[in-house]
Amino acid sequence: MLKKRPSSLTLFWTFLKIGAFTWGGGYAMLPLIRREIVEKHGLLSEEIFLETVALAQSLPGAVAINTASLVGFALGGVQMQCLAVLATVLPSFGSIVAAATLFLRFREFYLVQAFFRGALAVVASLVALAVWQIGKKTAENARDILIAMCFFLLLFYTRIHPLFVILFGGGLGVLLQR
Repeated sequence: MLKKRPSSLTLFWTFLKIGAFTWGGGYAMLPLIRREIVEKHGLLSEEIFLETVALAQSLPGAVAINTASLVGFALGGVQMQCLAVLATVLPSFGSIVAAATLFLRFREFYLVQAFFRGALAVVASLVALAVWQIGKKTAENARDILIAMCFFLLLFYTRIHPLFVILFGGGLGVLLQR
């Protein structure tokens, strides 16, 4: 239940602090959002906040931004929703612009190129690890492995949008589970 309506400045400042001082992604922000919105300012009840987080997790996109959007909307409609989202993304946006500016200015330096070459290798290995871990859990038999390989080849050799392949795969899963 909505306990009280905050001022626009209070809401903006609250989400700006959360966006600026939380490291580790959206899920790391949730305890801070809860502490600020439920405990410190008493803007939402615990029950409404938990329902908001559950809904935010079920929507596409970043959970922190979805949560800020839903909390803002609950507290004051579209205007507060926009303020909460803007405040949440501004710190990240600013740091990305600063990093991109520095990268563009110094990308010709050997050390910067070497760093990104090494970092790219780590990113590729992290993606491969995620594929392995997810694949291990989802490919339970030879049929699942064959289907996964077929979809990989379809994506690799065609220009079909991945969304359509996902929808086709979901439909195939429904048919095969019957």
